[in-house]
Amino acid sequence: MASSTRDVQLILEGLVSFASQGLQEIDLQENFCVIQKLGDGGYGSVLMVQDKKTDQKMALKLLDRNKTTEFAFLMEFSKSFFLSSHPNIIGSYGTAFKTWDCFAFAQELPIGDLCSLITPHDGLPEDTVKRCAVQISSALEFIDSKGLVHLDIKPENILIFDEDCHCIKNTDFGLSCIKGTMAKNRIGTVSYMAPEISQVTDKDCLLLASLLVSGLKVVWSFGIVLYGLFTVEFPWYSAVFTNKTYSSFLEWQCHFENIEPPSPWSRFPPTVLKMFSGLLAIDCSKRHKSCEVLMFLEEYWQGQIIVI
Repeated sequence: MASSTRDVQLILEGLVSFASQGLQEIDLQENFCVIQKLGDGGYGSVLMVQDKKTDQKMALKLLDRNKTTEFAFLMEFSKSFFLSSHPNIIGSYGTAFKTWDCFAFAQELPIGDLCSLITPHDGLPEDTVKRCAVQISSALEFIDSKGLVHLDIKPENILIFDEDCHCIKNTDFGLSCIKGTMAKNRIGTVSYMAPEISQVTDKDCLLLASLLVSGLKVVWSFGIVLYGLFTVEFPWYSAVFTNKTYSSFLEWQCHFENIEPPSPWSRFPPTVLKMFSGLLAIDCSKRHKSCEVLMFLEEYWQGQIIVI
């Protein structure tokens, strides 16, 4: 386990240096058969490919060379490789290269992501959500133990390897940061951001203190993910005071013992509300660790008996 911020920095710098020495420019079409595009993002895309030499199928993450630097690419590749030994983090093959227009690295091939399982009107079954909770929590605890923070936990970044979610894996470490460092700006997806991030602006005098990177910010995102897996919706667009649904949640959290939960939350049993209150504690110093969801596995999350 990395013992300090400096330890993690040195490990990643070493991995980046090693990877840079072997980063060759190749012709993608000559070396791989492109089967299909799996996804698109702001900085690139993910392809399903088959290696022409080995016939192995894999996922290639491509980053546009006009939108990212070689160092940023190598850092993302190194973080992914550094964490890939955990069973709930996407496996990396250690293969990185560049083409004339992109950087690329190879990862194991999933069948989809959590979003692909969610229908417009139905959330996932309780047993499936519990399996997801256990595995996501395990991955977050491992990432934290290695001195990193993911900072962009959402269903699109949680890959599935079977439709019942017996095996899911976190992916996409492009926005991840070293724990205890300062983020240069707000990082992540708005609807999953903790209030201490979403409520600051670039001109806020408390910006640097608010954006100190810690795993407690990711726990909030974890809570939003679990809520969405059940309800197929966000509890609010952004955790800011001007958002009415968030303000109702805030008032309830401040008077938890004395008032009834607002309507979006009243669908959950009291024990599950207690779990969410820990994951989504407004005061980040009181926010639970992700592993504390394990204490609620024997409870009824939707009023039925569950076998994991």
